Amino acid sequence: MIILTSIIYFSFKTKVGKIDKKEIIDQGTSFEPCSSTIYEYYNDGFGYKTERYGIRKVISEPIHQLNFPNFSGNINVRFVINCKNEIGYFRIKAVDQDYKKVEITDDLQKKIVAIVQLLNDWNGKNEDSYYQIQIKLKNGKVEDIF
Repeated sequence: MIILTSIIYFSFKTKVGKIDKKEIIDQGTSFEPCSSTIYEYYNDGFGYKTERYGIRKVISEPIHQLNFPNFSGNINVRFVINCKNEIGYFRIKAVDQDYKKVEITDDLQKKIVAIVQLLNDWNGKNEDSYYQIQIKLKNGKVEDIF
């Protein structure tokens, strides 16, 4: 029983939902989920109020201005929308065209997070939920944001 309790305690202390706190780019901010239950983004209307159109309208220009030196592949930006419609707990994963993991610099990750934080019309429906934005690149140029 003591071992099981220790495992559960450690798990809650180091993870929120499926997020390992060591992977969070925006560590040290005041952002916190409202509960330990974080729903997936495709559940009942969580997300951006004007959906993908609104996301592209806000972040397309600043994303296109970033430097992705000859990179072709996808960058996945995953984060949490809390019950107060705030966003945080950002994680970024990149893969090349062959779906092999690619490391991108901390500086570029922070710039991407700063751009995504420009989005301020979230609908968390008084719950916490995950959300993700994909950036598709070819030869260092943004092809699509979805």
